[in-house]
Amino acid sequence: MKRSVFEAVMTLIVACCIAVPVVNAQETIMTANVPFAFSIGDKQLPAGAYAVREMGRATLVESKDAVYSVLGIYNYAGPSKADKTKLVFDKVGDHYFLAQIWTSARDQGLAVPESKLEKEFRASNNGPQGGVETVIVALR
Repeated sequence: MKRSVFEAVMTLIVACCIAVPVVNAQETIMTANVPFAFSIGDKQLPAGAYAVREMGRATLVESKDAVYSVLGIYNYAGPSKADKTKLVFDKVGDHYFLAQIWTSARDQGLAVPESKLEKEFRASNNGPQGGVETVIVALR
């Protein structure tokens, strides 16, 4: 019994020692001022300044004041060109959904999966592509 408790504690200590550097290894890969409210997955985010950070395999989109954030692992969307750093949104009706993150800092594009809310909005706006507009936010 004592041995298994000791092994569990040692495993926890080793896991914490490994995890702490990973959590702190946040690299800001872009910042953007998004002029409209938007959604990522099931989260609503207000208009404002946002930073996109790389956290290992995950990507964090966080407001400058750190009040709003979304952490996700997004699909590879293709190689990014040096001058193609941008956020791409799908506008469905009057609602914006983050669709892609393109950055030369990461040399690749990331595709944000379509959420249930976005699918519902698309269905109520004349089918999968009806009423959908692509909006690009240039990064600074």
